[in-house]
Amino acid sequence: MNHIVKNKIKAVVVLFSMLLMASCSDQEKDFTGEPLVTYPAVTVNSVSPSVGTSGNIITLTGTNFGEYQQAAKIYFNGVLVDEILSYTDTSVTVRVPQNAGTGPITVNVWTNTATTADFEYSTGATITSVSPTSGNVGDQIVITGQGFGTDASKVSVKFSDGLVKDAFTGSVVSVSNTQIAVLIPKGAVTGKVRVWLENQIITGPELTVIAPPKGKYIFEFDDPTDSQWLPAQNATSKIEDGKLKVTFDPVQLGTSASKRRADLYYIINSVFPSPGGAAKTKWVQSPAYPILAMKITFTGTGAVKPGTGNIVLDPAVAGGISVGNNKYKTDYVAQNVIYYDLSADYLADTELATRQFKIADIVGSETGYEVDWIRTFKNKAELQVFLGL
Repeated sequence: MNHIVKNKIKAVVVLFSMLLMASCSDQEKDFTGEPLVTYPAVTVNSVSPSVGTSGNIITLTGTNFGEYQQAAKIYFNGVLVDEILSYTDTSVTVRVPQNAGTGPITVNVWTNTATTADFEYSTGATITSVSPTSGNVGDQIVITGQGFGTDASKVSVKFSDGLVKDAFTGSVVSVSNTQIAVLIPKGAVTGKVRVWLENQIITGPELTVIAPPKGKYIFEFDDPTDSQWLPAQNATSKIEDGKLKVTFDPVQLGTSASKRRADLYYIINSVFPSPGGAAKTKWVQSPAYPILAMKITFTGTGAVKPGTGNIVLDPAVAGGISVGNNKYKTDYVAQNVIYYDLSADYLADTELATRQFKIADIVGSETGYEVDWIRTFKNKAELQVFLGL
């Protein structure tokens, strides 16, 4: 009996719910009053400039854009803007999106829409291919297209997963109207390659960034918190202005005749103390990358070599055997670059216990030295390409 009563109660509850929902639905259909929230009509009074290409900066002036940028969606000929640079109630600044084409600009803010006259889109420069389509940091790629110009100072290439102007900029090796040769920078990630030509941004195909092989090293001193090389002999150092700046121990600077020394070593597990930086993995010496190069100048002279003194690559220890040629070459001193050709010493991929430059016996006006980068290369020709020679 109780079971029957419970089922009847359930049936009544379900029927009541259905009637209530139908009633609410009818009320919504029949509602003719003011909406709960209203937004003032958006107007666009001017577009400046009214002609441009991808990446150009365009300013829309008008009324009632509001102060909440996230409420707005702006389209050029139906293509959504992916970068809003500034946003106020009366003015919005955006970049023209890629491949927009000629057509009206549509501004949607909340539930309101305003449409302008046609914005005249010019194609500008274009990218047709990137070769190769994969590489690791330090490799050179060639971007092919049209309209790049010939002024390298007006060209920059970004390797990031978004439209970030200051992130992961590659070193441009050469520029012609149809090709840009550029090196994949440290920090680059897999994503579309973007070329910036003054105000134009051109998006190219995707580049796959792969992990560097053994023996390929790129040390760039752009992160003050990441100490990878440190000086010895009580010298001090700091990473500043994209350089590792080393100052000799003040005791050594007592007289001009005092010999100064500040060896530079790579932080390797259990080999050197590492104040200011965590221990790194051991250096893998590979026959595939036998050219070890360093861009260095001495403070007080601005020269790549000290007036009197030595820059020696200390022999690295592998299994108790000294490995390494300590004679640097001076082919590129005009670029403040010295290098070591270790081809004869690389017998196999080997983990080294030490990697150290001995910088010693310096007498003169030098107060320290600055290192821009330390890199390894496949051969001298690759180093020349990197230097733009």
